[in-house]
Amino acid sequence: MRYCVLISEHSVASSVFPSTFFILFADPARLRCHFLNWQRETFDITPQDRVAHLTSVSFDPVLREIFLPLTSGATLCLPEEIDILAANDVLSWLDRERISVLHTVPSLAQSWLTNSTVEVSLNAMRWVFFAGESLTENLVDRWQSSFPSAEIVNLYGPAEPTLAKCFYRLSSGVHHGVQPLGRPLPQTQALVLSRANQLCSIGEPGEIVLRTPFRSLGYINNHEENRKRFVKNPFRDDEKDQLYYTGDRGRYRPDGMLEFLGRLDDQVKIRGVRVEPNEVTVTLARHPEVDSCFVTNKRDEQSQTRLVAYVVITEQSKTTASELRAYLSKELPVYMIPSAFVFLDALPLTTRGKVDRRALPAPDVVRPDLQEAFVAPRSQSEELVAGIWSNVLGLERIGVYDSFFELGGHSLLAVQIVSRIREVFEVELPLRSLFETPTIAGLTELIETIRLTKQRPRSYRETTTSDRKVGEI
Repeated sequence: MRYCVLISEHSVASSVFPSTFFILFADPARLRCHFLNWQRETFDITPQDRVAHLTSVSFDPVLREIFLPLTSGATLCLPEEIDILAANDVLSWLDRERISVLHTVPSLAQSWLTNSTVEVSLNAMRWVFFAGESLTENLVDRWQSSFPSAEIVNLYGPAEPTLAKCFYRLSSGVHHGVQPLGRPLPQTQALVLSRANQLCSIGEPGEIVLRTPFRSLGYINNHEENRKRFVKNPFRDDEKDQLYYTGDRGRYRPDGMLEFLGRLDDQVKIRGVRVEPNEVTVTLARHPEVDSCFVTNKRDEQSQTRLVAYVVITEQSKTTASELRAYLSKELPVYMIPSAFVFLDALPLTTRGKVDRRALPAPDVVRPDLQEAFVAPRSQSEELVAGIWSNVLGLERIGVYDSFFELGGHSLLAVQIVSRIREVFEVELPLRSLFETPTIAGLTELIETIRLTKQRPRSYRETTTSDRKVGEI
């Protein structure tokens, strides 16, 4: 029996219009078991382990989180609070629940370390599996100095070959810069091929190509992408022996470790999710008042990847960044919405007529042109919150009614905002509050309400009721 799995990532650029895509699996249980059996045996996962479930169900690594404990007799631990991704909350929960196995993406772990103000040891943590993004030496050093009991493992593998196909244990040594992808799993080959489809020599860059029987059958109704990605093995005369061309650039080191060198195309990872900037460009270009545009990735001051849209609007158009963002929000998922819009008179071009990426200016640090009129902070509290926003978002001036998300904010920056508000105002602000009231005015009002509640003496009825344990009659 064959199964169809919907992958909610916009990572295939074969059609003009961005869309989620389907991957066909002949026997998904068998494919998962290959990885899960390997992970259980290699890392000695036992019924005594407690595995955290923090990954969104739309992100395919969630299968590791759910099925590893369920097939190992271990405990699957789910947080009760919706705000668990806030740094203090998640680290306190991991410590309190004595989590021993954690799967996460590097950018999220970096956010926890940067914004946490609680002191926890995570002594029960045995394994931390990073995947989805490049794992840097800086993050490894910070995590190991904060939580030395956990051994770090770097996993690599796109969704198409299922779950992960290479691994590197950091106990073997921390490398300078980006950590290696390591070695392939059993019954898997990780090849590095040249443009001529020849095996690259040690140290020679090429495309990373995966060979394994534990892979998908291809994309449904996407023949062009199947032809490009799923290719018959050129070294064997067997139609069933197919290779998966990842589009990732890599090379083998003299010690046999596979290194990641970037992408061969423009595909990028935005907070762990694959995105094709060209698909965003195509969608934005359909706006009736956009004359030309170009979307690319840029690194912000915190070294996080973000999308920036460069736009040339039609003559006499008064289209704003807010309008373009709203237009894209109807067509694309939130992680594909550019963090910044830069309006130009014309796109800079090379002598060959292509967009000159080097000539594209950095996004301004001034407030973008929004539909909402600028209103300056009106109180000391609003000024403090505005200062926090300016520092995190990298903008010089922000109005009290400006939307956090229209200014380029996202979930990881929201974690930083909440963390700094906690430090300045000494209040515990739920992470969801920034999504429910994404303005300085709304947050300040909520902060003041919380502070007043803390100062007001509780009545006898409030005291006795709130001090009861959950489930107590």
